[in-house]
Amino acid sequence: MQISSKWKRLLWHFDRSLHTHQAWKALLWPLGLGAFLLLFFWLIGLIWPPTPMTLYTAGGVPRWAETTGLFFDAGNFPLRSRLPLLFQFLIVVVGSALLTAFLVATLTTILLNRRDNYRDGRTRYHFADHVLVLGGSQTLIHLLKTLDDKPELKDKTWVILTSADPHRLRDLVDASLPEAARGLTFVIYYGNSADPATLRSCQIELASSIFIIGEDNQPEQDQHNIECWNALRHLRSNATQMAQCYLFTSQPVSGQLLRALPQESHTTLETNVVNIHQSIARQTLIPQSHSSDHLTLDRFLLTADSTRFVHLVIVGMTPMGLAFADTAAQLCHFPNFSSSDPHPLRTRITFIDPNADVQLECFRTQCQPLFNLSHITLRTDVNGWQSSRPDKEYGDFLDIEWQFLKGTIHQQWIRDFLLAAALDNHQVLSLAICGDSPSRNLADALSLPSQFFPFNDPDTPSAATPVIYTYQPGSGVLAQAAHTEVPRFHNVVPFGMTDGSFDPLDTTRILAAKRINYIYHKVDNGKPINSIPLEPLSLNNLWQQLSIAEKQQALHAAAFLDPLLRNTKCPADSADNDKGADTMADTLARLEHNRWNMEMLLEGYSPLPTDHRTLLNQALASDDSQLRQNAAVQNKRFASLHHVLKDITPYDDLPADGRQRLLTVVSHYHMVR
Repeated sequence: MQISSKWKRLLWHFDRSLHTHQAWKALLWPLGLGAFLLLFFWLIGLIWPPTPMTLYTAGGVPRWAETTGLFFDAGNFPLRSRLPLLFQFLIVVVGSALLTAFLVATLTTILLNRRDNYRDGRTRYHFADHVLVLGGSQTLIHLLKTLDDKPELKDKTWVILTSADPHRLRDLVDASLPEAARGLTFVIYYGNSADPATLRSCQIELASSIFIIGEDNQPEQDQHNIECWNALRHLRSNATQMAQCYLFTSQPVSGQLLRALPQESHTTLETNVVNIHQSIARQTLIPQSHSSDHLTLDRFLLTADSTRFVHLVIVGMTPMGLAFADTAAQLCHFPNFSSSDPHPLRTRITFIDPNADVQLECFRTQCQPLFNLSHITLRTDVNGWQSSRPDKEYGDFLDIEWQFLKGTIHQQWIRDFLLAAALDNHQVLSLAICGDSPSRNLADALSLPSQFFPFNDPDTPSAATPVIYTYQPGSGVLAQAAHTEVPRFHNVVPFGMTDGSFDPLDTTRILAAKRINYIYHKVDNGKPINSIPLEPLSLNNLWQQLSIAEKQQALHAAAFLDPLLRNTKCPADSADNDKGADTMADTLARLEHNRWNMEMLLEGYSPLPTDHRTLLNQALASDDSQLRQNAAVQNKRFASLHHVLKDITPYDDLPADGRQRLLTVVSHYHMVR
């Protein structure tokens, strides 16, 4: 019984060795057995009584040489020797079986295992200056589709670490690979991307670009991605090569937590947080070429003298819908808004959702500071509505207002509401249908009243025509065909086909954000700005000193840059033109401050009450140095401990030095492009 168990355990080690990725273990068996048998035959040959020679003599050939020759080459049989013929035959049979069957079969198995281990992603190699992708979600395909805008990544090896099926991912990549990525070198690894040992086997410290994208349908994907990021930072603590890291998230709370972190502890990892839904909304609302300028929310209509306002209607308070509203709230700041006007032209963002009242309370809880300063209307039916105004102790100065309709787009009173908005000449109307079902979104878009689809040439769209954005995660083939092939539906614009894709403009936007940070650094230190470094390497030292929150603020400012300059019709040489330069800078500063107010409120910062803010500003401007110092300490404590910023205020209420700082910064924005 004991011998049987040992024999079975020996066989288990034998079978296991043939499937290991370490080939030397599998080769040990035939080589070790061959060495043992050869030594055994040597010993038998030495002690075997000599056999009388009848025909020829063996001469002086040693018996161990005769045995070795028979063992490795059957052509030496029958060898004229003193060894018995039966013994020679036994050596030949055992040697031939071992070398031709056992050893060849083992080598074949090793090669097959190596092929399978490669396809299964279990074999590791050595790479340097490579692109490392942690996760195998659909984002990978869309990331590859942007390679035309990233020539620096085309010549690098791409190492993809996934915990999903490597075979499926390899087939997906091969089938979906765009033309721009045909010549890329791909290596797919299988493993846990949050495991330090697995990350170390990917040469994490030698990678030049890292994308943390996660897996499709992965529970708690954001949590897993952040866990990967933490492990990555720890492993790169002693790295010497700079790496760009893109951390993908999908939930707003993840971005809030990440922005609360201090600046990165070392300078070899440049982290950029990419919210998937916000990235999609940004790509949709910020045109990437002048040919799609008619798809902007303002359609180039809102100048300082315009009597129109932007009205964005979002159908579905889904994560995509909330991201669409968040992005629009940071982009829709126009020069025709004046808080001193009795009826100011505010951008209006309207949500339509069957649970709008419940969602409103959730939204209000998450963004309480924003809603304390906002005009809000909730309508539950044709006649049932309630509204709230900004808290008087803070002031009424925001250029965004909110509206919530409890119902569906199929209800008649909501269709009447949409029709009235479409026919209102004072509104620049856009709809974003952001439900979870692509087919239902398209059906809802095409079932809108006929007044939403005036017959126009798709090549010459009318600015007055409402634009209907329809969320199509996946291919969006039907919606794209309706947009391009059917003139009636040319204003139905699909978006989200590049679900979670890497924005092609992000590389340019990051560089713009670094330049904006450079301008602020120069202005805050009282240094003149004659030029801005063109290369990102010259700006990295200042960039690395920022926290993730400060980097995100600079990136938001960079995203708003083109709409800002466009809405004010700022010429490229405006800084060199004295005539009207002061007015232009004042307009730019007002719009940028309005955007900053909205960004801070969306991030959860609160303003100070008007009276308290006035007293604090007076103390900061006092001639008493001790009073100024105490006020500065108090102001810093408000921001760091209580999340309260005194500069969330109307532009005209900013201190004189604050306005001058902002004027100086925006007057150099034309140099950022």
